[in-house]
Amino acid sequence: MAITNYQVATGTGTAAFEVGVSAPASSTAVAITVIYITNKSSSDGNVDIYVVPSGQSVSENFKIYNNLLIPAQDTYIVDTEKLILETGDKIIIAAPDSSAQFNATISAIGL
Repeated sequence: MAITNYQVATGTGTAAFEVGVSAPASSTAVAITVIYITNKSSSDGNVDIYVVPSGQSVSENFKIYNNLLIPAQDTYIVDTEKLILETGDKIIIAAPDSSAQFNATISAIGL
């Protein structure tokens, strides 16, 4: 199992999680078991979440959560469905127009 902690940025340039980089080194595939996104600020804020296949660039085609509102000092948990990712696949979490500050914690297990 791997736990990755990530400071969410305003842009989409940095992956929060990348298989083969963030995941257990011996794994070529992982299951994402849960994602926690915590709003650390006193203001409500929005995030976008993307799942980007290996070799692709982040785009609207890969967005799975759009403009997700997370109230001030609250945590949103993504745990209903498990994501299966392969080497090079990425999860990108961005706060494009938000003054709030977010942390993301992602739990994965090698397959």
